[in-house]
Amino acid sequence: MAVSGAAAEDNTLYFSPQLTTDLTPPSFYDGLYAGVLFGPISARKNNFNTVGAEIRGEVGGMVGWNQPIAPGIVAGAELQATVATDFSSSYLRAMALARIGFYAGDTTLIYLFGGAGYMATSAAFEAGLGGETRITDTMAARLEIAGIGQIGPVPNGKNVPAISALRITGGLTWQLDGAVAPWNALPPATDFAGYYAGLNAGGLTDPNFNFFNDYGNGWHLSRFTIGTLAGVNYALNDYMRAGVEAQLDASFDTSGDVGADVLALARVGVVPMTGLMPYAAAGIGLVEGRAAYALGGGVEYALWGNTTLRGEALLLGRLDGTPGLGGGTGPSTSKVTIGTVWHFD
Repeated sequence: MAVSGAAAEDNTLYFSPQLTTDLTPPSFYDGLYAGVLFGPISARKNNFNTVGAEIRGEVGGMVGWNQPIAPGIVAGAELQATVATDFSSSYLRAMALARIGFYAGDTTLIYLFGGAGYMATSAAFEAGLGGETRITDTMAARLEIAGIGQIGPVPNGKNVPAISALRITGGLTWQLDGAVAPWNALPPATDFAGYYAGLNAGGLTDPNFNFFNDYGNGWHLSRFTIGTLAGVNYALNDYMRAGVEAQLDASFDTSGDVGADVLALARVGVVPMTGLMPYAAAGIGLVEGRAAYALGGGVEYALWGNTTLRGEALLLGRLDGTPGLGGGTGPSTSKVTIGTVWHFD
């Protein structure tokens, strides 16, 4: 059946153009947000506050802005203001913080943050690691851990030139830009080959004091640790991966003791199924300025495309074999961390 030119021309009215590939759905962690904060805060020996309890409850709020800077990577800035109280006395904590984070699942963001402000009677700095996970179209739940230190002398005279307070903070955030991101925009999982970088947090335990020193603020067997990592993996075949990795971490307790460790590790992993890689690791480095070796391993699990969650446990020992103050030798110091890794493949 013949179609007239007019009819053919009319059919063009029903043409549906195709969207270009550079038009992508919005990210949940994108734009303006605000929320509430709550949790315990500890200022050891009243290093900040002049009276009242060392450990108090803290409540307050925050407002901030997130800006995606690459697929799965977000940078931002945030203002926090809280009041810590033991119901007999209170003090204010107000901080301006910068953030950088990786998606770890299509609904979860893991981020590192740091900044400065005011706490109780002193100018202060703080740094830490946090995570948020989406629970509704506009709301996310949050958990943060941060170490806080004094900037300059404080009025009560208890001057500590390092981290002397700690907060573990929960919260709820609301996205205010109105965009609703899809829940299940999952790209293919990483194959664990190529370059990667990440963030982690955890703890160090040194029962024999092989590495930890008394810095004039008391002895502690354990510390919190926060840091970064970067490395490269090579695919030996469909299932085997081998690579090298560098780790740089800062460790602290609430007495003002602070240290660092840097490790260079060789790794061998197995990929038994898509998105999963258990691995073994070994290497050398410096812990608290002392030459050390490390033995251990971990596991990575891809929850969202190129981003994985990681858990790792290492045993550390002194290369010189010198006994610690506790009398022990060998790999008796442990480093256990969790974090997120971004694979650039």
